[in-house]
Amino acid sequence: MSKQFRKPGQWKAYLWLTYSSLRAQTRNPATFFFGFIFPIVFISIFGVIGGGTPKVTIGIPSNIDQNNPIVQVLKKQSGYITVNQADEASLEKELKQGKVSGIIKVTSGTNSSYVVNLLTSSANAIQTAQVQGIMRGIIDQQNLALSGVIEPPITITQQEIAGRQVRYIDFALPGQIGFSILSTAIFGTVFGLIYLKKALVLKRMFATPTKAMTILLSQGTSRLIVALLQTILILVIGVVVFKFYLPHGIITLLELIILSAFGLVAFLGFGYFIAGLSSDENAASPLTNLITLPQFLLSGTFFPTDSLPAWLQPVANNLPLSYFNLAVRKVTTEGGTFHETYPYLLGLLIWGLIMYILASRTFKWQ
Repeated sequence: MSKQFRKPGQWKAYLWLTYSSLRAQTRNPATFFFGFIFPIVFISIFGVIGGGTPKVTIGIPSNIDQNNPIVQVLKKQSGYITVNQADEASLEKELKQGKVSGIIKVTSGTNSSYVVNLLTSSANAIQTAQVQGIMRGIIDQQNLALSGVIEPPITITQQEIAGRQVRYIDFALPGQIGFSILSTAIFGTVFGLIYLKKALVLKRMFATPTKAMTILLSQGTSRLIVALLQTILILVIGVVVFKFYLPHGIITLLELIILSAFGLVAFLGFGYFIAGLSSDENAASPLTNLITLPQFLLSGTFFPTDSLPAWLQPVANNLPLSYFNLAVRKVTTEGGTFHETYPYLLGLLIWGLIMYILASRTFKWQ
């Protein structure tokens, strides 16, 4: 422990400043909105919309024969196929809008044969590929059955091992932890310190025997307490309400708390840097948004970085919030161990050191 904390005056000042900063945060509506309400609302939305199994919708015109074997097989596949029967014009309109994956038209040929016409659209390329694979499989099975082939020369066997279905909430919840911690570290720090500077509170503190490091540590400690409360609240709601999976139970929970603390310390460097450069809220707002918005959008908070353009992925994967999200998902979604997060923690450490060095050169007390 450093010498300053051996002095009763510094230790008492640290505790009182931490307590005062914590009270100020609890009275700030922005802290509750961005740190607690906003992530909880998003988790609730993601938990509701992300719990189902994606289905392929196949349109069948109502004017075709509904008793042919292809249509009958499709109607039995209710687990992952939704059959939409309507007039052909309405189905084609929905197909162009991407609401229907494909339309099949079955007509009778010669000698009890059938001709299947599959109509797809470029509006949804992924579901087009899915419906093509489904229809090929169904047609191959029906060709064998109608041809009287009992023992085909090539067969396939399948083995199934135990696994866990990964839902969207398993991806979204770690991102919301990162969102809330980054918001607390940057928004709370920047505007909190700017208010203290404008009100000349920091100037008065600096004139007292209280050391500068004591002031900054108290600010960081109060935000650390808030960040840990945010993490615990988000996890409790995720586990209790939406059955969020903790692979190793209480061990995973402790690992998440440690990662959250590490992430907050790294993100605080951004807050100190912006607060040092800015003299008022008008100057701080654009700079804060310039740093936070790209991370919220590109760091895998709401969707995987793999969906981004290839040229943008190297940038997105090396943002500080990306490292944090990857570390959290490593111990939750992937069920990894804590030591597997070291590469991401190293990335966070490098970002944190850079920002603390910049903050030390730009921070002003008034």
